[in-house]
Amino acid sequence: MNRKTLKKQAKHDVRNNYLPWLLIALISIFIIFFQSYSQFDNYDSSSLIGKNTQIQIRIQWLNIFELIFLVPLSRLAIHLSIGSFNNVKESMFKNERWLRDIGAMLLVGLYTFLWTLLLVIPGIVKAYSYSLVPYILAEDDSITITQAIDLSQRLTDGYKWDLFVMDWSFILWDLAASLTFGLVAFYSVPYQKATWTRYYLALSR
Repeated sequence: MNRKTLKKQAKHDVRNNYLPWLLIALISIFIIFFQSYSQFDNYDSSSLIGKNTQIQIRIQWLNIFELIFLVPLSRLAIHLSIGSFNNVKESMFKNERWLRDIGAMLLVGLYTFLWTLLLVIPGIVKAYSYSLVPYILAEDDSITITQAIDLSQRLTDGYKWDLFVMDWSFILWDLAASLTFGLVAFYSVPYQKATWTRYYLALSR
C-alpha cells in the first residue's frame, strides 16, 4: 500500500471539503479531550466518592456519544472521499440501522478489551483488525455485525503493521498540535481521518 499516494489523496479531499472534514475532527477531538480530562480528574480526586460518580457518568455518556456517532462519521468520510457528498444531514443521519451499528461497536469494544486482558500487544493487534468495522457498516446496510467484523479482519490481514506505521507517521503533526495548544489539530485531525478513509477504500475496492 502506497501511503504517500493515500496521504496525497487525503490532502486533496480535505482541501475540497474542509468544513465537513472539520466537523468530523471536532467531534473526534471533543470525545478524546473530555475522556482524557475525565480520566485525569478521576485520578486526581479518587477520594471524593460523589465527584467520582459524576465523572464516571460523564465518561459513560461520552462513550455512548462515541458509539452513536462513529459509524455516521465514517459514512460522511466515505461520501467526502468518493465524491458522493451532498450534505452532512444526508450522510450522517440517513440510516435505519442505528441499533445494529451501536451493537457492533459495543461488541468490537468488548472483543478488544478481552484481547487486551491477555497482553497489551494482542489488544493493539486486534484493535487494528477491527478498525474498519465502522466503514464497512457505513457502506452496507444489509451486512450483519458478525459479517462486518469478519470482513474487517480479512481486509486488514497483512496490513496491520502498515496501519500502525501510518498512525505513527502523523506523530510530528500530533506534537505540533500539542505545542500550538491544539490549533494545528484543526488541520491535522481532518488529514488523519481522510487518510484512514482512503486506506479503507483502497483495501475494500
